[in-house]
Amino acid sequence: MKKILFYSSVSDVSLFQTQKFYKIDVDILTDLGYQVTTSNKISDFLKCSRYDIAYIYFYRYGLFGAILAKLFGKKVYFTGGIDALDKTYASKKRYFMQSVFFKLCLFFSTQCILVSHTDQDNVKKIYGGRLPRKTVLSFHAFDVQAYQYNDSVRKNNDFISIAWMGTIPNVLRKGLDKAVDLFELLKKKYPAYKDSRFLIVGTQGVGSEFLKEKVASQNLNDSVIFTGEVDEHEKIELLKNSRYYFQLSLYEGFGVAAAEALAAGNVVLTSGKGGLKDSVGPHGVDVDVDADLQEQIDRIHDEICQVDEQALRKAYEYVNERFSYPIRKKDFSRIIS
Repeated sequence: MKKILFYSSVSDVSLFQTQKFYKIDVDILTDLGYQVTTSNKISDFLKCSRYDIAYIYFYRYGLFGAILAKLFGKKVYFTGGIDALDKTYASKKRYFMQSVFFKLCLFFSTQCILVSHTDQDNVKKIYGGRLPRKTVLSFHAFDVQAYQYNDSVRKNNDFISIAWMGTIPNVLRKGLDKAVDLFELLKKKYPAYKDSRFLIVGTQGVGSEFLKEKVASQNLNDSVIFTGEVDEHEKIELLKNSRYYFQLSLYEGFGVAAAEALAAGNVVLTSGKGGLKDSVGPHGVDVDVDADLQEQIDRIHDEICQVDEQALRKAYEYVNERFSYPIRKKDFSRIIS
C-alpha cells in the first residue's frame, strides 16, 4: 500500500477533519487504497520512509516540503484555491509573491491540481497566456446527495452563511459585513423579510466579535444569530431549512459552501468572484459587492422572487453533475494513480 503525506500549514491538525475540502480529499485518497497521514509540519517531509507521495494544500509554505520530497525522489501534488493570484483581489506585493511561489511550486511538483476555471485563467496570465503542461483541473467535491433539496420540506424564510470567523480579514474576505448590510436593506424595505433571521454559522473568534459589534450598531441583535461551529448533520439541516444563502466574498478559491447551499435548495446571493463562477455558475442571484448595495436592492429582490421550484431543481442537477464525490475520486484515480 502506497503512503501519502497530506500537508497543509493549518494551525491545528483537527482542521483536517472539520474543514470539508481537506476531509473529502483524505477520504477519496483512502478509498483509492492509499495510507494517508496528515501533517502541518514541514519537518515531516524529512521522514522519507514514511511516505511515497506528497499531497500539498496551497502554493505557499508547502513549497519547502515539496523541495524535500523531490530530493527524496517522491511524487508531489499541489492543490487548493489560489486567492492571491487574482489581481482584482490581491495587492501588488501579494500578487507578485504568489506568482513567484506558484512558479516554484509548479517546478517542484509532479502535477498541480487546480480547482476552478478562474485559477486556470490566473495561472495562464503568469505564463504568457498558456496553461502549463503540469496543471490539471478538478473541482472540489462533497456528498451532494446528503444535501439534496426536497420540495416537500417547508423552508423557513431565513438567510444563512457559513464561514470561519477566527480573524477580521477572513470575515471581510467572505463578505459577511456586506451580507449584514444587504440583509438589513431587504428586511427594512420588503415586508416578506420582516420576520426573517440571518444565521451565521462557523467557528467564532476575533472576526465574529467584530461582526457582532456591527450587528449591534445596526440594531439587528434580535434577527442575526451566531450559531457557532456545528457538526455536519446540523449544518445540512440548517441549509435545508433555510431559504437564502449569502456568499458575497471578495474572492473565493472555489466556494464549497455555496455549492452545498444550492444543492440544499437555497437561493444563493453571490458576488460571483473567483471560483464562485464555477461553484454557483448561472444559478445564483448576482450582487455587485464593489457597488452601492442600496442601488441594487430592487433588482436583487426581483431576481430572488423569480427563483421557482424548477430553477432550484436545475441548480441541484448542476451541482450533482460537477461536484459530487465520485467525480473527484475519478479525477484522482486518473491523476495520481
